[in-house]
Amino acid sequence: MKILNKDLKAGVVKIAVENFDDLWYLSHVIVPGDVVKAKTERRLKGKDDMERAGKSERVTVTVSIKVEKAEFKLDNDTFRISGVIEQAPEDVVSMGSHHTFNVEKGTILSIKKDRWRSFDLERLGDAERSTARPKLLIAVIDEGEACIGLVRESKIEEYDLSKLIGGKYDTKGRQERKEQFYHELSDFISQTVGKENVSAIIIAGAGFEKENFHKYIVEHDQKTAALSVVENIGSHGRSGISEVMKRSKARNIGEEVNAARDIKFVARLLEEIGKDSGLAVYGMTDVGNAASAGAVEFLLVCDDYFIKERDIIEPVMQSVKSSKGVVHLVNSAGDAGKQLTGLGCMAAVLRYKTK
Repeated sequence: MKILNKDLKAGVVKIAVENFDDLWYLSHVIVPGDVVKAKTERRLKGKDDMERAGKSERVTVTVSIKVEKAEFKLDNDTFRISGVIEQAPEDVVSMGSHHTFNVEKGTILSIKKDRWRSFDLERLGDAERSTARPKLLIAVIDEGEACIGLVRESKIEEYDLSKLIGGKYDTKGRQERKEQFYHELSDFISQTVGKENVSAIIIAGAGFEKENFHKYIVEHDQKTAALSVVENIGSHGRSGISEVMKRSKARNIGEEVNAARDIKFVARLLEEIGKDSGLAVYGMTDVGNAASAGAVEFLLVCDDYFIKERDIIEPVMQSVKSSKGVVHLVNSAGDAGKQLTGLGCMAAVLRYKTK
């Protein structure tokens, strides 16, 4: 994200969407009652058009809407903002009619609020900083199969590649098929590195295929090899990606990436719960009491729960921040988010016991 202009006296911030992660950040900021302005396409109907069986022309206009609904769908990276039109060219658009912005990469928005809360400005700042933050790519390799995880801010984007290699007794052409699989996998990784700001690649697996593939890229793709390290794990596929994320190499490389922090924070929470240390609390009441006492080291809140109960949760977040604690929104769609949802969508690790 790029913040193009900020006029807090007028209550307006203008931003440019630069990647799909920005949509996730915006879903925490834009709420019903805000006024959002952007360029959009509307259908222009004239007398001659109506006479030709309803045919019409589409024109680009600037429209302001008062937001009624903002909906982010992580599975297909879409963010839709719907509301009532407050300002637009009257010869094209009827005032008071409804319109929906489909926000995507390249969209420029002006967001007007009656009052910008500190959390909203922090989320926009996080989004702007995240654009320059390097990403981590994980490849879990088995014979003829690979699961790729691109660790983004909003989620871990997963891809599966496979090729029929044949069993160990099917020797005819087997090595050639393996070489072809390595070539296709190397190309996919190289293209992803080229499109995304990837600073490190972890090649992992339970058997010897990870070493075999690493040897292949050392010989055929030095640029990818230079970013790569090898990690031995005991699981396969998407479970392997989760295992890698809990290892020290991944934690060190992707420490600042939001999706990696989800896993790190929730793992620490579950560790304290498992030890029955008294340093983990969950649920609104217990977390709120711990925050009021200034005991919270870090607070975790599912992002969908925050959006629904923002007015209740924000005072708790402010209490944590005022006592120098860390507040972190967890993506509810990820594995860490599902674990946190099972604990009531809100939890905290404490500096000291409160009971």
